[in-house]
Amino acid sequence: MSLELLNQLEAKVQTTLDSLEMLRMEMDELKQENTILRNEKQAWEARLGQLLSKFSELEATAQDESASLEDETLED
Repeated sequence: MSLELLNQLEAKVQTTLDSLEMLRMEMDELKQENTILRNEKQAWEARLGQLLSKFSELEATAQDESASLEDETLED
């Protein structure tokens, strides 16, 4: 094997190693971003759950008040 071929092989191996390192760094960044997005999603889900709960409470209150008004109207 000539020295030139060995140099080419070494350069390709180095390029591959550099690419792998860049991919690892990108993967780490994506994992961090994914964690942040999951946390944000959980926070949104919690807030939406609270809002839905409030709407349910309002709806139940409105139904109770409506039923009370109907009872009063029937009694009159």
